[in-house]
Amino acid sequence: MKNYRTKYFQLRLTPDEYARLKEKSASYTSVSHYIRSALAEYSNTNAKQRLELINELGSFYRKFQNELSWAGGNLNQSVKRANELAVAGLLAPGYIQEVLLPTIRATQETLYEIKRELDKVTKEATKL
Repeated sequence: MKNYRTKYFQLRLTPDEYARLKEKSASYTSVSHYIRSALAEYSNTNAKQRLELINELGSFYRKFQNELSWAGGNLNQSVKRANELAVAGLLAPGYIQEVLLPTIRATQETLYEIKRELDKVTKEATKL
């Protein structure tokens, strides 16, 4: 037996709300289709949890971006100062090659690993 749509629902909207509803539902076949899709998507608790997780990840990414920018600026200043000292003869020439570059490469690998882990978490959070 087929399940026919025989029930209807009335909703009062302001002109602004009506315009927004029409605008948001433009890519759907009808306003009803848009509302049914929204109901199915937002009543699903997993979807709500994924949306919350994605919002938290966005906050984390913004914080992470700021901290990386700060650390990068400090690293650039340190390397510049070490280079100035080496040119002035106040720092052993091999110091940059033997101490700084390996440390920079290790830091770079750590940052790449963090990025890979964040990508994994993001993919898991956005799975449908």
